[in-house]
Amino acid sequence: MVSPTLALLHGFLGFSRRGPIECFRGVEHTLRRIHITPLMPEVPPAGTIVERAEALARQLFHSDAPAFALVAHSMGGLDARHLITYLDPDRRVKSLLTVATPHRGTPLATWVLESRGLIPAWIRHIGCPGLSELTPEARSIAPIADRSDVIYSSYAGQRPLDEQPFWLRYFGRVIPEANDGMVPVESARWGKFRGILRADHVELLGWSLGLPSSRTVRPFDHFDFWTRAAVEAMSAAESKPS
Repeated sequence: MVSPTLALLHGFLGFSRRGPIECFRGVEHTLRRIHITPLMPEVPPAGTIVERAEALARQLFHSDAPAFALVAHSMGGLDARHLITYLDPDRRVKSLLTVATPHRGTPLATWVLESRGLIPAWIRHIGCPGLSELTPEARSIAPIADRSDVIYSSYAGQRPLDEQPFWLRYFGRVIPEANDGMVPVESARWGKFRGILRADHVELLGWSLGLPSSRTVRPFDHFDFWTRAAVEAMSAAESKPS
């Protein structure tokens, strides 16, 4: 059996690479060491889910790869779900594993859209129109159905407010439930829930912006996690017939 092609999908305002800077910091090199060569597609950072999913489809499906395993951070999971349901007529995507994806939206997006102040205004300036699709209201109005032949699974991130970096705490306190500074744990649950990771939203990607601490287990071991996530997604995809 031919192994599925793995794709790592970035989130809202993310990117695959900017010069030496990678959104998934060092993950591509780590995966290559275990003989996994991931695709790292680039989609419009602040585009709508449809725009981002269409860009993703163009990049994935130009190849003749018979099967794909998708692993997505944050909004990338919504892009992937739209692609799977509406843009994959040949049913080449076999599995999707999402990490800190706001499947049911996040109150933070609503707060940014409605609040006054320089920080919310700046985020609106660089984040629309995609930002407006990340509110709980938007996700409720425009649900994306699952495809029965795809295996869906998910992880959530969580750090208490006192463990979040001071700049992220500004956002995390807007969410009145357990969260990773940007996305509620309950919103990140989708398909088979694989657990809660002790990490904030950007720390999940390997960008730990708080002080190292053995008490709070910071920084998060993102190399170990993304290696495990890649193997889990590819194993799930291999269990589905091409």
